[in-house]
Amino acid sequence: MDRTDPVPSPAVSAEAAQPATHGSQSKVPAVLYWVLAAAFLFRVATGILDRGGKEAAAVGLVRWQPGAAAMSAAAQSRRLVLYDFTAAWCAPCHLLDSEGWSDSTIAAVVNESFVAARVVDRTREDGTNPHWIEELQQRYSVTAFPTLIVADASGRELSKMEGYMGKARLITFLQEAKRKAGK
Repeated sequence: MDRTDPVPSPAVSAEAAQPATHGSQSKVPAVLYWVLAAAFLFRVATGILDRGGKEAAAVGLVRWQPGAAAMSAAAQSRRLVLYDFTAAWCAPCHLLDSEGWSDSTIAAVVNESFVAARVVDRTREDGTNPHWIEELQQRYSVTAFPTLIVADASGRELSKMEGYMGKARLITFLQEAKRKAGK
């Protein structure tokens, strides 16, 4: 192009003059929003359906009783109470459930000699616990999970174990608690 040639004016095409009408302006695909919404709703639904259901749930081979009724059941059966203070978020509690309470030897000792009651702490999930759980935790000074408490039918603490240290230590704890009670 030479200086004497006229400068061409920028041509505006018909496509460039009209706004784009195709596709979303969002950088995140709509499918991702639906997946996230479905995951959120699933989590909320499972949390609501699961609330409070683990206290008397079957865990392992142990026959668990409702925690609030354990003392009266122990008095009627002339057995000791074994409280398992646990929490859903507690990894050692899950190990106790899968190794300890699922062992047939341990379950036989517990089912024969104790009224077993699971006390599930829901403070992290719900912000608070039912009043009877708070009372039990205060009575037995529960500050860690899992905590096992063996008490007589009057509620007097006989033995306490914090944490889970394996099946051998669990069996020893249960046998020592029975010996202390003269059973």
